[in-house]
Amino acid sequence: MNLLCITDIHGDGAALQQILERERGTDLVLLGGDLTNFGTPGDAGAIVDAVLLAGHPVLAVAGNCDSAEIDELLASRDVSLHGRGRVVDGVGFHGVSAMPPWGGSMYELTEEQIGDLLASGYDDVAGCDRHVVLSHPPPRDAVDRTSSGKHVGSTAVRAWVESRSPALVVCGHVHESRGAARIGETVVVNCGPAFRGSYAVIELDGAVVADVRRIEYS
Repeated sequence: MNLLCITDIHGDGAALQQILERERGTDLVLLGGDLTNFGTPGDAGAIVDAVLLAGHPVLAVAGNCDSAEIDELLASRDVSLHGRGRVVDGVGFHGVSAMPPWGGSMYELTEEQIGDLLASGYDDVAGCDRHVVLSHPPPRDAVDRTSSGKHVGSTAVRAWVESRSPALVVCGHVHESRGAARIGETVVVNCGPAFRGSYAVIELDGAVVADVRRIEYS
């Protein structure tokens, strides 16, 4: 299975379109949150529509610059992984939106809520041999370092990875930490900000092979 993983679009439909045009041989698109830049559910729906019009199935979560209303829109469009699970070609996908507590002015969840939502989604895919987590925030201490050197990932996502060992975690949120890391047997990929041309292509057949890419875009 070939995954096209895109996070932190921040409403930049032109950047998204260029990524979609470059990566046509995709089995599934994962949108990892911050679809909008404090936009509306309609704005998020336009992002989903762009992916579908390009001919790709899509699954998504919202980010801290989105909202609970956008999560509701994703659920109504049947593409949400926030607290939900979906099985695609024998692989279980589940996820979580938002971010851990920060300043209270964005879309934030407590670490306990994040853990509960991951568990809820996993219940839908627990019978799968492999599962993938789509989380807007990275796990703590993996591709989560800000420009000031602080680790701001989710402790709940980290605990989930350590206890369940998913094959893959796809995340974003911390723009400056684009890249890949490992936690035990789990590959963790921060796709980087799509509004600056970053994304990831990940092969799930056999070993997980991740390639974090960038288009020339400004």
